[in-house]
Amino acid sequence: RRVKRKGKRERRNQFLKMPLQMLSCGKLSWMLLKGLARITGTMLNAWCMKMTCYKCRCQNTEKDTLDVISYLKQEDGKKDDQVSKLHHALKEVKREARKERQALVDEYSQQIHQLQESLAEKTNEVKLMQSELKLVKEFRRKRAQMQRELDEIKESMFSTDKHHKDTLQQMEHKFFEEKVRLQQEASKKIAELAERAHSEAISNLDETTRSVYKENVRLNAALDFHLKEGQELKKDKQSLDAKTSNLLSEKELNGMIVQEKIVESKHQKKQIAELQEKVKTLEKSLSHVVREFETERATFVQKSEDETRGCRAEISRLQRIVELKTKEMNRVKRLAKTILDQRTEVEQFFLDSLEYVKNEIIRNRIQYRKDAQNAYQQRMLEAHTGNSDFPRVRTFRQLDSSTNNVFDDLKEAERWTGFQGKVDMTELTWEQRERILRMLFAKMNGFKEKRRPKIPALVPTPPDVQSKALPNAGEQTQEALGDNTFLTQQDVNAPSLPAALPPVTGTQASAAGAVS
Repeated sequence: RRVKRKGKRERRNQFLKMPLQMLSCGKLSWMLLKGLARITGTMLNAWCMKMTCYKCRCQNTEKDTLDVISYLKQEDGKKDDQVSKLHHALKEVKREARKERQALVDEYSQQIHQLQESLAEKTNEVKLMQSELKLVKEFRRKRAQMQRELDEIKESMFSTDKHHKDTLQQMEHKFFEEKVRLQQEASKKIAELAERAHSEAISNLDETTRSVYKENVRLNAALDFHLKEGQELKKDKQSLDAKTSNLLSEKELNGMIVQEKIVESKHQKKQIAELQEKVKTLEKSLSHVVREFETERATFVQKSEDETRGCRAEISRLQRIVELKTKEMNRVKRLAKTILDQRTEVEQFFLDSLEYVKNEIIRNRIQYRKDAQNAYQQRMLEAHTGNSDFPRVRTFRQLDSSTNNVFDDLKEAERWTGFQGKVDMTELTWEQRERILRMLFAKMNGFKEKRRPKIPALVPTPPDVQSKALPNAGEQTQEALGDNTFLTQQDVNAPSLPAALPPVTGTQASAAGAVS
C-alpha cells in the first residue's frame, strides 16, 4: 500500500509540473489558460446553481417548519383552552356535588338531631311522669308523718312564743324592780349624807375645812361607784333589749315560716290533687294497656297452640322418617363394615408395599451418597497427584447455599418425567413407584385429585439418574472414570430390581384388580 501511495504522489507531482513546463513553452500557454478558465467558469456556474437550489430548499423547509409550528401552536392553544374549560367544568361539577352532599348531610343531620331531641323530650317526659308518680307514692306514704311534724312545729312555735313572752315580762319586771331599788338606795344614801353633813357641819364648824376634803373624796368615790353600777345596768338593759329584738325577730321568722308552711301545705295539697288526677289517668291507661296485652296474649297463645299442634304433627312425621333413615343407615353400616373388612387386607398390602419402597429409597440414597463421595475423593486424589484436573467443588450435606450438592441429583429421581404409552415398572425409580402406590391408595380411599395444567412430555430419565447405587470406584480403571464425577456425567449400569414386592394373596389380587 505504501508503494502504491508513493507512485500516485509521483504521478500527481509530475502532472502538476507538466503545466509549468508547458507554460515555459509559448505555444501551449494560452490554450492552457483558456481551458482552465472554461473549467473554472463551468464549475462556478454549477456551484451557483447548487447553492440556489439549496437556498430554495432551505427556504421551503423553513416555511413548512414555521407553518407546522404555528399550526401545532394553534392546536396546543385550542387544547389548552379546552382543557382549562374542562377543568373549570369539573371544578363546578365538584363544587355543586359538594354543595349537594353538604346540603344532604346538613338536612339529614338536622332531622337526626330533631329526632334525637324529640326522643330525649319524650324520654324526659316519661322519666318526669315516673318521678312524679314516685313522688306521689312517697308523699302518700309520708303524708301522716309530715302532718305530725307540722303539728309538732306549730306546738313548738306556740310554746316558744309563750316562753318568750313570759321571759320578757319577767325581765322587764325584774329590771323595773332593780331600777326602783337602786333609785331608793341612792336617794337614801344622799339623804343620809346630807343629814350627816348637816349634823357635822353644825357640830363641828371648826373642823369644816379639814373634813370637807375627805367628804368630798368619799362622795366622789360613791358617785363613781353609782356611775359604774348605772353603766352596768345600762349594759344589762342593752343586752336585754338585744335579746328582746332577737326574740321578736325569731318570732317574726317563726311566723313567716308558719305562713310559708301553710302556703306550702296548700300548694302540696294542690299538687296532691293534680297527681291524684294523673294517677287516675295513668291507671286508666294502664288498665287499657293491660286489656290490650291480655287480648294479644290470648291471640298469641292461640296461635302458639296451633303452631304447636302443627309442629307435633311435623315431629311425628319426621320421627317416622328418622326411623326409616335409621333402619337404612344400619343396613348401610352393615354393608360398609363388610366392605371395610374386605378392604382391610388390600390396605395392609398397600401399606406393606409403601414401607418396603421407603426402605429401598433410603438404602439406595445412602449407597448413592457413599459411592458419589468415594468417586469425588478418588478424583481429588488423582488431581492431587497430577494425573487429571481438579473436579468442581461438591458438597455432600444438605445446605441452602450450596450450588453443587449431591442432594440435587437425588431430587432428579423424584421428578415425574413424561412417559408416553405403556410403562414398565422396572423403568421407574423407587420414588416414582412410591408416588404410584400413594395415588392408587388415595383413589381407593375415594380421594379426587384436583385438575392441574398438563406438563409437556419430557425425555425419559436415563437409568443413571434413577437413584441407583454406583459401582465401586476402586474397581474402575482410570480410563473408565474419565470425567464421570457427577451423576449426569456417569455411565453406570442400574442394579437389578427386586424380584417382586411382598407376596400378594388371592383376595388382595382380586381387590387390586377391582380398584384398577
